Amino acid sequence: MTSIKSVDQDVLPFPHQQSSNSHHLSCAVDTRWLERTVQAFLSCVTTGNVKVQWNVCHALSNLFSNETVKLQDMDWAPSVFSILLLLLRDASNFKIRIQAASALAVPATPLAYGRSFPDVVKGVEHTLQSLHSDRETTAANFKYKRSLENQLTSTMLHLLSLVSSCHFEALSEFLIRKASFLEEWLRGLCVTLKEEDNVSGSSGTSTSGGKQKKELISRAIRSLARSLRAGHSSEMAQKLQELDSNVN
Repeated sequence: MTSIKSVDQDVLPFPHQQSSNSHHLSCAVDTRWLERTVQAFLSCVTTGNVKVQWNVCHALSNLFSNETVKLQDMDWAPSVFSILLLLLRDASNFKIRIQAASALAVPATPLAYGRSFPDVVKGVEHTLQSLHSDRETTAANFKYKRSLENQLTSTMLHLLSLVSSCHFEALSEFLIRKASFLEEWLRGLCVTLKEEDNVSGSSGTSTSGGKQKKELISRAIRSLARSLRAGHSSEMAQKLQELDSNVN
């Protein structure tokens, strides 16, 4: 007859096994809970009003900021980036577009964007170029247009600063096609930056914000130049290198 003690020893896990099993179960539950939450967010975007859509963008921005969430490992991540790009491109309310652009700038590395990184770069560039050529803005959105331009600028600079550290052939080809627009856009930022420096210099003030902006622009220029040079677009890369030397 088998003793109770021997049955306990055969059936019950050792303490470290129990702890390990609990950890894996907790991770599985957390992942499923997170996936259900994200799916609820995505559903709200398609069915909710302006306030709900804005709140979803804000919530996704906070989610991207959570370093324990490995976006590149999440099956739902491409859907999230696609929704944000859709809102950035098509939302009639500029406040939603601003929040979507802000969320898209949160992931710190190309890896965090996963396979969506090329799509995010393309989507933000398309919106930026469209906004520059758009001469018609409704009265309701007019006061938010400058804020949208500023956020798109910050997001695009962030993305460009990352392009040289990833290797997507389709993205490389896209950047070569868009090199003229991007070079002209970056040159415009440099002109504006120089004008701001002149104003602050004449008034005897120098802000840390100005130095930070200069570094953001310079990083983006250098990264884009490296990417174009790797894609055998050396002439444009040289132009960007010269532009960067004027920034510093």
